[in-house]
Amino acid sequence: MAIYNRKQLEHTQQKIAELELALEEMKREESPAAYAIMSKGFIAQIEQMRGEIDRYLGIAQREEEESEALIR
Repeated sequence: MAIYNRKQLEHTQQKIAELELALEEMKREESPAAYAIMSKGFIAQIEQMRGEIDRYLGIAQREEEESEALIR
């Protein structure tokens, strides 16, 4: 899901915060092995949403341009 405005940006940031709190709670309550397994989906969602935020803010584009400049 792409972000097109401030409202969607704020919603995405809130969802990330909720997932991070859930991860923190899970980390406290579960064994390291169980956490490693159970957290994968949460972490993937957070990474995806952070990527959406980066694209909306132009961070992802800037990182790509800097990488391309280094290659040249």
